[in-house]
Amino acid sequence: MKKNITNFKLGELFCGPGGLACGALNSHSDDGKYGVVHAWANDYDFDTCETYRKNICPEDPDSVHHGDVRELNIKELGEIDAFAYGFPCNSFSNVGEHIQLV
Repeated sequence: MKKNITNFKLGELFCGPGGLACGALNSHSDDGKYGVVHAWANDYDFDTCETYRKNICPEDPDSVHHGDVRELNIKELGEIDAFAYGFPCNSFSNVGEHIQLV
């Protein structure tokens, strides 16, 4: 982490393997004074959470919360400055369902 940088703490829901976080954590203002750091993340899929931990926050694996977002106590996760969320995977969404005509 660079000195004299203002970092915005990122919280994520439906984090997936870390694609949104990767983009956010590698972004910064043109003058280099502002950046983004990981605070916490959540996803329903265990393997996805493990991948996120390895890709984004291997030094803080407990900051990734595996479980149903409906049961997540967001107030206990800590304050954040930025929020990102991925869309639920196809298997959890009815978007794109088609009626089969007989």
